[in-house]
Formats: sequence, C-alpha cells, structure tokens
Amino acid sequence: MDTPFPTSVPRLMDRLRPSAHPALIWYGQDGERVELSGRVLDNWAAKTANLWVDELDLQAGDVVALGDEVHWRSLAVALGTWTMGAALRPVAPSGDGALPGDRAVAGLVDARGELPPLLGRAPSGARAVVLDRPALSLGYRGELPGGDALDYCAEVRAHADVYLGLEEPDPDGPALWSPGADGSVGHGRLLPDAAELVSGREQVWGGAAAVHVPGRRMDAEHLLRVLGVLAGGRAVVVTDRAADASDGSWPSVLAAENAVTF
Repeated sequence: MDTPFPTSVPRLMDRLRPSAHPALIWYGQDGERVELSGRVLDNWAAKTANLWVDELDLQAGDVVALGDEVHWRSLAVALGTWTMGAALRPVAPSGDGALPGDRAVAGLVDARGELPPLLGRAPSGARAVVLDRPALSLGYRGELPGGDALDYCAEVRAHADVYLGLEEPDPDGPALWSPGADGSVGHGRLLPDAAELVSGREQVWGGAAAVHVPGRRMDAEHLLRVLGVLAGGRAVVVTDRAADASDGSWPSVLAAENAVTF
C-alpha cells in the first residue's frame, strides 16, 4: 500500500475528514441509495461520539451492544463508538444478546417501522437507543421502548460535528467483542487486524474505486473488512439486498460504482 494504515479509528477518521470523495455507499432493499463522503462519514461518527458522551455519559471502555443488521447508520454508530474509546458488541437484533454491564443497547428499526426485540430486553442500567431506518428521518414516529430510551435520529443532529475528547483510545482497552472469541479485539488491534484482512487484495482490486463488503450481518469480520477498505483509501459498499446470483441487477450496481467484491 502506498499510504501506511492508520493506527486507530480516530486516526482513520482524521484521514477521512478532509475528503469529499465517497467513503460509504449504501443500497437498501427498498431501492434507497445513500452516499457519504469521507467528510460526512466523519461528521456522523463525531456526532455519535458526542451523543454517547453528552447524553448517555459513556466513557472509554464502556460497552455498547449494537444490533448486527447491516445498515449505513449502524456503521456510523460503530465508528462513533470507537472514536470515543468505547467497545462494541454486535448482537442479533431478534435476541437478547446484551449483557449485564453494557451501558447502551442500540437497534435498527425494521422495514415495517417496528422496533427490534433487542431494545425491549436491555439489561438494567443500559439505555435503549432507537436507530430509525430512513436516511432523512428526523426521529422515530413510533412509541419508544421504556421511559429513558433515546431516539438517535432526533438527538444526534444537535451534537457537535467534531469530537474533542480523548486523542487516542487505550490500545489495550476492549474495542470489538466477537462471540466465540477469547475476549475482545483491543483498540490497538482494530486497524492492524483490518490490514491483515485486506493484505494482498490491493493488486487484485486494481483501479476499483469501491469495494463491496458482502454479508447481511455486521459481525466482527464484516466490521474489520469495512475498516480495512476505508483505511486503504477506497469507498465501501454495503447492502441488505441479496447481492448475489439471485439479484440480477447487482452486477450493474457494482459496475456503476466501479466496485469489486471483497
């Protein structure tokens, strides 16, 4: 790679911040296409980090359980969580994967506008955070779960575009929990592990401007692949569409984005 990988998510966001080029491209089942430049993606991450600190009183090392359904807004939440030094635990939105000690439980509203069961099962002491699905949502129109649930889309836009908290997360502090793994990936390992996943693929990807990271679940490997693509200087394409042989239009989508598949 021509440019060394950043050492942490905050340093990755530093690199993305000046860029007006696409960084994250989303294709939804409903035909929605959302494109976020590096600058806009950094903006969402910073606002999320500030929301976590200002409204939820989260600190570095706290754990956020996040429904693992792939969506651009969930990825922005993941980046914001790492920006302020907290840890992310991807969990099934249909289950109760949040654990005692988690400080926040965030879940994406489904295509029918209904809340995922995960949000109704937040452990004691954890705030439920509703992530609405439409790109232009100004807030969830349904009933929030419990008296202290947070409406992400209604609150996040009011927060600062720049995160002025810690300069670097504790490299040994937990960053990404993976079921079945021994413990967690530390903040100091997120980008090196992402670099290992994309190592050797740069030449294969050639002049592609973007890389599609397949998968319908935003598990640890999916997140590390996303980080690896972003850190390597290409846009990442994600979708909740079939994006396989059953979707005959997907090859044309990749061609239009000058994208290859991871």
